Amino acid sequence: MRPFDGITVLDFTQAYSGPYCALNLADNGARVIKVERAVDGEQSRYWTPYTEDGESGYFALYNRNKECLAVDLGEPEGKEIIKKLFAQVDVVLENFKYGTMDKLGIGYEVAKEINPEIIFASITGFGQTGPLRKNTAYDNVIECMCGFMEMTGYPDGEPMRSGTSVGDSYTGLTMLLGIALACYDKKRTGKGRRIDVAMFDTMFATIEDAVLAYSLTGEEISRSGNAKPREIVPYDVYKCEDGSVAVGITEESMWPDFCEAMGMAELIDDERFCTNDLRCEHFDAFTQIMVDFMNNQKQGWVLDQLAKYKIPAAPILVPLRTMEHPQTLAREMVIEIDDANIGKYKAFGHPIKFSKTPCFVKKSSPKLGESTYDILTSLGYSEQEIQNYVDEEIVSVPEEH
Repeated sequence: MRPFDGITVLDFTQAYSGPYCALNLADNGARVIKVERAVDGEQSRYWTPYTEDGESGYFALYNRNKECLAVDLGEPEGKEIIKKLFAQVDVVLENFKYGTMDKLGIGYEVAKEINPEIIFASITGFGQTGPLRKNTAYDNVIECMCGFMEMTGYPDGEPMRSGTSVGDSYTGLTMLLGIALACYDKKRTGKGRRIDVAMFDTMFATIEDAVLAYSLTGEEISRSGNAKPREIVPYDVYKCEDGSVAVGITEESMWPDFCEAMGMAELIDDERFCTNDLRCEHFDAFTQIMVDFMNNQKQGWVLDQLAKYKIPAAPILVPLRTMEHPQTLAREMVIEIDDANIGKYKAFGHPIKFSKTPCFVKKSSPKLGESTYDILTSLGYSEQEIQNYVDEEIVSVPEEH
């Protein structure tokens, strides 16, 4: 059995943070029933990149291993279907705006009345409490507000958004942890609960030393590019003749080896640099020495020298080269999926490696409404009732059904 085998999740999420959480639940054994709009599905079905047939690769990637129930939540009959499902599922996962599920009449209070053991998990921009709880938020907004963007970039430049939507992915994984903890506690106590995870909270919890430094010293710190001049030196990216190299030493014992590797033994006992604290104090002078030196070296030579002394270092790789790297392939972090919507494509694999019951892709992303008929049948609806709902666009099923 995989970790979430036997757990059924009713998934109302859309876009990224929620679907990414549900993806990880499904990859680890949960039965995930994705609830989508009856007529046009969820928004990411229309997000790039597209196939030649206009199908969304984005939707396919983040919705593998899921079933799909396509239903109109605005209709009484649609709400009744959801309420019947509340009685049968373990987890409800949603990332609507604050209060949306309550307005629809299918919020937590309704769900727990039907199923007291239910785990009701809500992802929002700012959470279920606080003055901003009703505000809509996306990754860039959250990165700005929590201080993450202020901490990203170079001191003489503007604050920068991260290169990927880390606010969404971190929040999705935080909710995954919350659900796992709630499932564990439910097994011990038999009790369900509400889980409230906010993007704002998650990202604020990632800015580490900015909060700690202010708390302990009153110092307000800001972005420092690729370096960590307040904590560790050298810990930076240096430009060589033909590429860049990232290097860092985290133990004082590495300092002599670093100097020997670079052919700079004279720096080992230099009174400006002989301890990490001194290197931090004289960061600008040290950096200038390294910039002048690295500019005249080949990237391959620098990496080979650092490898000889076991100093952590790496070139900067574009994503395509990372996909082809022997380490990536050895870890099975690139997998091929034959998807019902977009055909064969390559995707990221499973970063959690269990010695037993490993993650795997058991099915592709769903066609809109592909599980509607089977789910309604399991709830006791007759074939004629289902057809009436299809005709009235309360639910939808694939055309070939």
